[in-house]
Amino acid sequence: METTEQVVDLSQAYDPRRNKKQILFHAAPETYKLFGGAMGGGKTASLINEGIQLNLDYPGNFGLLMRKTWPSFRDTVLPQLEKFMDLILVTDWNRTEKIITMINGSRVRYGGVGERPDDWEKFMSGEYGWIALDQSEQFTEKEFMMLATRLRLKIPGIRRFFLLSCNPNIGWQKERFIEKNLEDHIFIPSLPTDNIANLPSNYIPMMRDILTPKLIKALLEGDWEAVGEPDNVYSYLDIQKAVKRCIEPSEPVEIGADVARSGDDETTIILREGLRIRIHSKNRGYDTMRTTGEIWRCVQDRIIPEWKERIEEAYRMHQENPASPLFQVKIKVDADGVGGGVVDRLKEQKKEKGEKLKIRITILEIHGAAKAREPAKFKNLRAEIHWGLRELLSDLDLPMDRELTTQLMAIKYKVNSAGQIEIIPKDKIKEKLGRSPDLAEGVIYSLAEIKPQKEPRIW
Repeated sequence: METTEQVVDLSQAYDPRRNKKQILFHAAPETYKLFGGAMGGGKTASLINEGIQLNLDYPGNFGLLMRKTWPSFRDTVLPQLEKFMDLILVTDWNRTEKIITMINGSRVRYGGVGERPDDWEKFMSGEYGWIALDQSEQFTEKEFMMLATRLRLKIPGIRRFFLLSCNPNIGWQKERFIEKNLEDHIFIPSLPTDNIANLPSNYIPMMRDILTPKLIKALLEGDWEAVGEPDNVYSYLDIQKAVKRCIEPSEPVEIGADVARSGDDETTIILREGLRIRIHSKNRGYDTMRTTGEIWRCVQDRIIPEWKERIEEAYRMHQENPASPLFQVKIKVDADGVGGGVVDRLKEQKKEKGEKLKIRITILEIHGAAKAREPAKFKNLRAEIHWGLRELLSDLDLPMDRELTTQLMAIKYKVNSAGQIEIIPKDKIKEKLGRSPDLAEGVIYSLAEIKPQKEPRIW
């Protein structure tokens, strides 16, 4: 009798090709993976199916799939678990113990952790290959960290994962996955617009009718700043839009340099061409001479080749009429501390470099503690130029760099007793972030003299 091989087709119930963010989530190699950041982004489905696949990949695996309480799990996660867990894969489903045993010996323990502060302790005797917390904003960071200690199941070749989903909130998820950008952590945002193929056709319009403007920004648009912490200088949503924006290079052409002040800090050199910002280099352990050389390398290797025709045209016109300006490159350096030595060396060399490269070079010192141009509004120049970047963010093309996003999100401000805007000190940011926000500082230096399109400020 002819037999045919039986194939389990899960794509009818779950197909990540309909949501590219789900593909990114499943492919991410980081141990700690946070998915979502909005309603209707496909969060729960992603967690469940990642867990199922991990159980299939590693026979004998043991996963923990939880929500904070059993009623919330029963009403939201359980129906999807029953939908996605094909019974062909199951040898036993113990609904009393809430454990599913699969045909290859892998298991899933599911349910609610519990509302009491110590309820998580009853899960501390298990050893798991993966743990998934749906709506993780309902859990404390202590619960997350203690459960993470149980991620230690031993199976040959196993890769262990801690999977989380959440909506925008002001808790530990934002700090760990967005503001600090910790090693082996990744946040993959997914909005209803990413998951549109899996939602009812009227889902987004219906939510817009029901939700308040603030909740629309948080739950539909994924704006982490809409839910609280008004002390962030930069909006997460605006940063994400700037990262996706594509703008052609234009003049003015300027370099911003933040010079490292200690061995752990990085010297960052940022190239700005109009409203397009790119990272030229970031290096640790450079002395002032090497930093100066790296700035000149940015001029010679990046600016001169890209702007060759414009440079030659300006030089030709200048030869015919000395009043006609040469092509200009501004170099703006954080001159506080060791940066002062870089400024001095640049000034010594600028005439020779300018004549050789046929351009006009201007060296500008930036002293963050200097008096602001609008002292009634800003405590110092540092606060003023940060605010300038805040106002320009909706027009900029920023590099797609997770570390830059993290550093920008870590910068906070307050209004002091004199009514001035004040940026929290760099050492305080470093204390919370675990490193200095050198990339962010380099970016604001490169943009320090741009006038915003709306409400232009005289710098």
